[in-house]
Amino acid sequence: MNAFGIDVSGLDAESFVQTASALFPVLALGWLLVVHRLRRPGWLLAGVVLANAWVWAVTNFPLRQLYALSSGHDRLLQLGLVQVVAAGHTPLHTSQVGHLHFEPFWGLLVAALGGWSIDCVLALYPFLSLATAVGFALSLHHGLRPPPGSPQLSPWARALAAGFATLLSSAPLEHLGTYRVPWALTFLLKPNHALGLVLLPWLVWSFVRVRSWTHRIATGALLHLMGWVFVLHMAYVSVSLVVFAVLSVVERREEARRDVLDVGAVLAVNLAVVSPYLVMLLVGYPFLVPSANMTIPVWSPHLLEATLRHCPIFLLGMWGAWTARRRGDRLGRLLFALVAGALLVWAAYPLLGAVGLAREKDEIYYWVRFVTGAAAGLGAWELGARVAAALGRPSLDPAARAVLIALLVLPSALPSWWDPLRMDAYFPDSLEPISTELAGMGAAISRESRPSDVCAGDPQLLRWVAALTGRRGLYLGMHVPADHPSRMDFTDRLLAGDDGEALLRDAARWNVRLAVVNRATLERYPGLSIERLAARDHMKLIFEHRTPRDYLAVFRLQGGSE
Repeated sequence: MNAFGIDVSGLDAESFVQTASALFPVLALGWLLVVHRLRRPGWLLAGVVLANAWVWAVTNFPLRQLYALSSGHDRLLQLGLVQVVAAGHTPLHTSQVGHLHFEPFWGLLVAALGGWSIDCVLALYPFLSLATAVGFALSLHHGLRPPPGSPQLSPWARALAAGFATLLSSAPLEHLGTYRVPWALTFLLKPNHALGLVLLPWLVWSFVRVRSWTHRIATGALLHLMGWVFVLHMAYVSVSLVVFAVLSVVERREEARRDVLDVGAVLAVNLAVVSPYLVMLLVGYPFLVPSANMTIPVWSPHLLEATLRHCPIFLLGMWGAWTARRRGDRLGRLLFALVAGALLVWAAYPLLGAVGLAREKDEIYYWVRFVTGAAAGLGAWELGARVAAALGRPSLDPAARAVLIALLVLPSALPSWWDPLRMDAYFPDSLEPISTELAGMGAAISRESRPSDVCAGDPQLLRWVAALTGRRGLYLGMHVPADHPSRMDFTDRLLAGDDGEALLRDAARWNVRLAVVNRATLERYPGLSIERLAARDHMKLIFEHRTPRDYLAVFRLQGGSE
C-alpha cells in the first residue's frame, strides 16, 4: 500500500513517472490559458501550489514505504525524534535516552497533529512534505505584501516569487552535483527544516510592520520560534537583519536609527528567550569541535556552487534583489538583505572550513537557492515590464505579462524534468515496503513493552525501534554522551555476560528493558547465539526472524524492578 492506501505493487514506476512528465506540460499550458482568460493572480498562485503537489504526488504515489526511510539516515532519525514524542516522552529529549533535543518544535507539532498516536504519525508523515512545500509557496505570496503606505508589490509578482522559489530553485543536472536537488532534499527529505522556510515570509511580514516595542517583542519571539524549528534558519535570518541595519547606516538613511533599533531589539529579544536554548546546545552538542569532515579544500569550487552553477536564476535573483532595494521601501531593502546575507554566509564557509567548522554546508546551499529563487521571481516581473516597454508595449496587461513569463520558464520548472528514478537516490529503495523482519520487530516491541522502556543493541536497529515504536534507545550513534563508556560496557555485558542480578541493577539506571540483536551484533561476540541468549533467566525471547542470510531477535529483560 502507498500513502493513499492504494495497492501499487503492480505499478510500473518508470512508466508512471514518464507519463507524468509528458502530461504535466499539457496540463500546465491549459492552466495558464485559464489564468490568462480569468486575469486573476490567485489562479496563477493556485497553479504554483498544484505544480508543487504534482511533484510530491509523482514521487510518493509509487512508494510502498515512507520516502527515504530505508536509505535515508536523516529520515529514519527524524521520524524517531517525532515518534518518541508521540509515545508520550518530552520533546526536549531525542530518541537517544538522556540526550537533549535542540529543535523540539517539530516533534511536538507532528505528535499533536497525529493525536499522540504512533500509527497516525506514521500515516500522516508523507503528507507533511506536501504541506511544507505548499505552505512555503502560500506564505511567500502573502508574507511579501507591503505594509500600508509603502510601494505596492503586484500580487502577480508575488505569485511569480512563490513559483520561482519552489519550482525553479532546482536545476535538471543538479542531482549530479555535490548538494543535489534542493526541493527534494528539503521538502521531501526534511520537512522539519522546510517548516523554517514556511515561517520566513511571516517573519519578513512582521519585521517590516514594526512600529512599537510590542511589535519588536512579537517579531523577536517569531525569530525564536524559527530557531526551535531549525536553528540554522534563525542564524541565517539574524545575519541578514544585521546586514539590513548596516546598509541602512552606511547609506545614511533617515530611518537608519529606527532600523538599527528594530534589528537590535528583535535580536535582543530572541537572545534573551534563546539563552537557555544556547546552553542546551552547548551541553548537548559539541558543534564547536573541529572535524576533518568539516573542511573545504582550497581548490573546491565552493563559491560557484550556489551562484553561477544555476546561472540564469542566480543572475535574475540578483536583478530582483537589486530592483527591490532600489524601491527604497523597508520590504524591498529587507529582501535585498536576505539575499545578501545568505550569500555572505555562503562566502564565509571557506573560512569556517579552514578551522574544520564548516558544518551543514548543504543547508546554507539550499537556503541560498530558495531565497535567490524568490528574488528571481520578482526580478522576472520587473524585467518583463522593461522588455514590454522596449517593445513599445508599456501598458501590457499584468495577466499577459505573468503568463508570458510562466510560459518562458515552464520547460525549466521542476515538474517538467523531475525523474525521481534517475535523479533521487532515495526513491528506488522506497518502492518496496519495509522488510517483514523490521515490521515484525516493531509489532512485537509495541505489543510486549511500555513506551517508557529503553532498548539496547545495535545503533542502526535502535533507530528503527524508535521510528516504528517510539521506544528510546540507549545509544543511537547521534551524539556521544558523557557516560558513553558505561553504556557500551553495559551493552557488552548484556549480550556477552551472564550475571543477571548485576546486569538488571545497571539496566535500571537507564530503564533498559529491551535488547535487539541481529547477525552483525552476534558476530562481534564469538560463541554468542540466539539460543544462548534465550537460555538466560533474565532474557525472554519475544520476537525472532531467521533467513539464510540474516536473523533478527528481540529480548525482554525480566526480573529486577519491573
